[in-house]
Amino acid sequence: MPKNLELRKVIRALKKYDIIFVTGKGRHPKFYDPETKKSYPIKSHGKKTTILSYAINDLIEKFELPADVFENKN
Repeated sequence: MPKNLELRKVIRALKKYDIIFVTGKGRHPKFYDPETKKSYPIKSHGKKTTILSYAINDLIEKFELPADVFENKN
């Protein structure tokens, strides 16, 4: 199970998979994949908002990402 991450780190990781962070349409900003037209709304109070592990798991399942997408690869 992935750890909690800051929103800015999640945005950076998902950008590699062409999943964008959209703000301004509706109540909550969302991650959106223009190719599959799938989206996932997320509560955000700035780029340093902590995204909890259940939401990260949901993102992995929704966008069919590899399980290690959020692991630090140094």
